[in-house]
Amino acid sequence: MFVPNLLTIFFLLLLLWAGLLLAKWALHHQSEQYWRLRQLATVDERRRQIYEASRALLQMDTDPEILQPLYETLTNDIKTIQRLDPSRRDLDAQLKEAETSGRKRGSGSAGGSAAVATEQELSVAQRHIQRALQIFMDLYKGEKISASQFESARDKLRTLGLRVAVNSSLLMAQKAIEHEDGIRAMSCYRRAESLLGMRGLPQDEKRDKLAYIKAEREKLFANGGRGLLMLASGE
Repeated sequence: MFVPNLLTIFFLLLLLWAGLLLAKWALHHQSEQYWRLRQLATVDERRRQIYEASRALLQMDTDPEILQPLYETLTNDIKTIQRLDPSRRDLDAQLKEAETSGRKRGSGSAGGSAAVATEQELSVAQRHIQRALQIFMDLYKGEKISASQFESARDKLRTLGLRVAVNSSLLMAQKAIEHEDGIRAMSCYRRAESLLGMRGLPQDEKRDKLAYIKAEREKLFANGGRGLLMLASGE
């Protein structure tokens, strides 16, 4: 009688031990799934932000030295996403684009001709530049780029933001002239002059653009009459 009871107890203990092992495995598996999904969401969000920022910067004629680390990070993030979730074949085209763009080299005019024609477009462009700055800060904090890479990107992005603002002000002034809105044009030239007074742009570029503004102003004065002269005297 004693032996069967002992076997029963042993069997129950064995079942309990097996149940505990199964529960531990299930908890571990659930924890792994949670962290995998969390990592997937984090990397995918960064991928989305980098992709949007890099495409926007590319349209601004940005220095390739800025774009290259973005494309390298984008490539690695897409590969990480597809490793964590093999079903994400929708990113194949984006991966190919990132790999191709990351291999490109060029002289880079650092936004020398980049400009937009409206205030709304300028606000959007500046937001993209600010987002790119934050991305580089995050990459630096995550030790994915060096301090020198971060500082170089930061300085070039700030210069790009200033240059795009100046170029856009000049373009908006030209558009205003085409619509015979001399007062609006003068306002845009005044803003461009104020921006050119800030640090960041090369002296020869400042000099050339200030000379351009002066010449365009003189044309406006010649054709705009008393109203523009009064506006100029009030500056």
